[in-house]
Amino acid sequence: MKKILRPILCGGVLAALLCTPSLAAEQGDFSLLVNGEPVTFTDAAPVLKDGRSFLPAVTTFQALGFAQEDIVWDGETQTVTASKDGAAISLTVGDSAVTWTGPSWSQTSEDGTSGSAGGSGGIAYLDTAPYIDPATNRTYIPVGLVADILGCRVAWDGETSTVIIDDVDAILAENTETYELMDQYLDYARKYSQGNYQVEGSYLLTSAPGEMESGVEIIHTVGGDYSLISSQTAMQLDLGVSIGGTIMGAPISPTDMDLDLRADLDTGMLYLYFQSEDLEQLMNNNVQVNGETIEFQIPDQWYSLDMKAVYDEAYGPGFYEELIALSAVSQEAAFAQTLEELLKSDTLTLTSTATTSDYLEALNQLLGDSHFQKSGSTYTSTLEQDGVTILFHLYTSGSQVNGYGLEMTTADPEAQMTMSMEMKGDDMSLLLEMAGMTMEMDGAYRPSSAAPETEPPAGATVVDLWELLTTPVSEL
Repeated sequence: MKKILRPILCGGVLAALLCTPSLAAEQGDFSLLVNGEPVTFTDAAPVLKDGRSFLPAVTTFQALGFAQEDIVWDGETQTVTASKDGAAISLTVGDSAVTWTGPSWSQTSEDGTSGSAGGSGGIAYLDTAPYIDPATNRTYIPVGLVADILGCRVAWDGETSTVIIDDVDAILAENTETYELMDQYLDYARKYSQGNYQVEGSYLLTSAPGEMESGVEIIHTVGGDYSLISSQTAMQLDLGVSIGGTIMGAPISPTDMDLDLRADLDTGMLYLYFQSEDLEQLMNNNVQVNGETIEFQIPDQWYSLDMKAVYDEAYGPGFYEELIALSAVSQEAAFAQTLEELLKSDTLTLTSTATTSDYLEALNQLLGDSHFQKSGSTYTSTLEQDGVTILFHLYTSGSQVNGYGLEMTTADPEAQMTMSMEMKGDDMSLLLEMAGMTMEMDGAYRPSSAAPETEPPAGATVVDLWELLTTPVSEL
């Protein structure tokens, strides 16, 4: 749980909450936003050519922070060279090679593989070459690839036909916010990932009262106790589940089961096993269908799920590794560095209404020192966007953070939700109300001498859960 909460508090889920619009210039085939600001083109417009976004070289380099006097055109070789901060990048019309000198930028070899060039410079190869537009006599460059070489984040928003280019280093250089309170929070949170910790508690999920066609009122409940053993890179969860409820106030006979979940966060492998005497008794009763006896049995097997493959399939190769890398940074670095790594990662999707500048503004409102208000020994910040209100509390004792609270509410009556999560010292609690259901949860963290198990017992039968879920019923 704490490994899920940390990226939430570091801003990973704020992508869904960002709604601050960035105005884009609507010229040519598409618009361009650089560091959250629209770029206006005066004598040559953006062009989509051969499936690639092209922009006038001079205007593009200026938007990326190159001074006009440091952008030089060599008519004899038809090469444009731009210099900034002790580095120089050169592109030649009709040539896919890009050369530079000075500090290292990202590098792509001629066969398409990527890497990092040395400090003295290097050569990268584009999959499309710069060209001169005969109508305007302007040199056009494939802006996304060039910006990527320069170390910028690049994205395409198809809904608004906008290219987004963000120089995260330049954006952070303008950031004056401080994060002393978040550094204290990280110091508090890190102890729960140093060594092994055991969390024991209970949970209860209750549906709102409903009525059957006969008018009989029924309430469903799911609850039980749990025990979680976790380390920085692994977890083992033993979960008791009791499914029951009431009909007209009378309790329903519960169905009980036990779940065992094991996960290795380094590899992304997750394993699940469940058993239930109640279900076995129910399902092992033979059923007659068309004169044939059908016997139901719960298979004695574990189910595996490759979370790394699932994330990479959904978000692209390397996404899971980025999540793990961000978690590792937060274990050692100051919050400012954690924030930098987050903004530079692909875990935050860029759009014309959610650029790096937008993310930073929202994160600062929630986590920056200047946005916390002190009341007694508690510091509270507030973020309100798109009908969602988030309150983040940091509880302190002396000069140290010793707990936190997170409250989130939505104003939309069709998707109304309230959540309150709190951890003081070693004890946590959660209350979530949404979609006619209420979930309550508590837990106490304690150091543990036991390490979490990350694999099924030796000799156990293991079935690939993803393959099972995606296989047509006719082939099972």
